[in-house]
Amino acid sequence: MLLLGRKTALEKVAAFILEMDERQAHPDAMVLPMGRRDIADYLGLSLETVSRALSTLQEEGLLWCDGATRKRFIIRSRAGLAKYDA
Repeated sequence: MLLLGRKTALEKVAAFILEMDERQAHPDAMVLPMGRRDIADYLGLSLETVSRALSTLQEEGLLWCDGATRKRFIIRSRAGLAKYDA
């Protein structure tokens, strides 16, 4: 918890995605059991901040998000996400 207080919103979201990826044993397509609002609550961020962070990660080519469900993700670069989780 102490480390989460020191991370930026983007770092928190990247760390969350990597944690979920590890919990699901690195699937090809990861389906999160929670929506963006729940993720925001879990990370102590606003819904808008989580959405912006996910958009930034998509724009950087590190993550792909299914626009229809908004819960299905494909990590395109685990190493790229890990640079935010340092």
